Amino acid sequence: MKVVLVDNKPVYSMDISIQQRVCDAYGMEYVPLNCASEEEVIAACKDADAILDIYTKMTPKIIDSLEKCKVMVRFGIGYDVIDVDACTKKGIFVCNVPDYCIEEVATHTVAMILDVCRKVTFYNDEVRKGKWVAASGYPMHRLSKQTVGFVGFGNIARRAAGYMAAFGGKIVAYDPFLPNEVFEQNHAVKVELDELLERSDIISLHTPLFDSTYHIINKDTIARMKDGVMIVNTSRGPLICEEDLLDGIHSGKIAAAGLDVVEFEPLTQPNYRLFDSGRVVVSPHAAFSTVDSNAELLEKVAVTACQILKKDFNDTLVRRIVNRKELSAQIG
Repeated sequence: MKVVLVDNKPVYSMDISIQQRVCDAYGMEYVPLNCASEEEVIAACKDADAILDIYTKMTPKIIDSLEKCKVMVRFGIGYDVIDVDACTKKGIFVCNVPDYCIEEVATHTVAMILDVCRKVTFYNDEVRKGKWVAASGYPMHRLSKQTVGFVGFGNIARRAAGYMAAFGGKIVAYDPFLPNEVFEQNHAVKVELDELLERSDIISLHTPLFDSTYHIINKDTIARMKDGVMIVNTSRGPLICEEDLLDGIHSGKIAAAGLDVVEFEPLTQPNYRLFDSGRVVVSPHAAFSTVDSNAELLEKVAVTACQILKKDFNDTLVRRIVNRKELSAQIG
């Protein structure tokens, strides 16, 4: 059986020999490719039994062309690049890896919160311009006096909340899919979204990108926030309407923002409008990345695909199947 990696771009600096070894151990053919178009994906994957995908959009046209595919595995936690409904209709399992890079993204989240709260990057940029003024920019407050609001309270947000608890502030969280005890066990008070927007000094986004969460941060939700709020996003760029974020920054409603993801990626313009104010810190969708997490991801993605093909449905594997409910008859 054939396992195809559709977008092995050198920029990712991945040691794909890890996946080669996994596939060899399971008796699978491993084909790493770098498809640049929908047509190339269709040609390369027509006879694939499993598809491994980093950022390539898996469209209904591609999915409809597949003759043998039984599983698509997305590198990472989010899976918005794959049309899950189209896969489900063809009986194709869609899998992600929700149990990796938790420590990395939580750490990056806290790093961005600390950066914007203590103006580390802001001061660095000011000093490089010859400005040695501690009072420049927006006012700072003690973290122990701040309320941090987590929109979405999955594994990463809960880990970040644990880190933030050490600073002594209040933690609130919104997640309609979790029972009350999860919040109680993880340093957080459960609130509705409107209350979180109104109470939080710092808002950190940890929700997947769905139609319901697209632009969840917009002019209306920003209007309900405190003056001088800070926003951190280590989840998905389109959760924030960039235009409305910039309006909030320029008006002073939003004091600062820390973004590991942006609405329009990749961001490669040196003078892009996000940088005009000096109050937006951006990293290149790198929160997930360490040597350790990259190796872990490569192995788990390959193992997931091979176990699906071998029909080895253990509990860990089943939790990685996004459409497990719809395809439960195939799991047994």
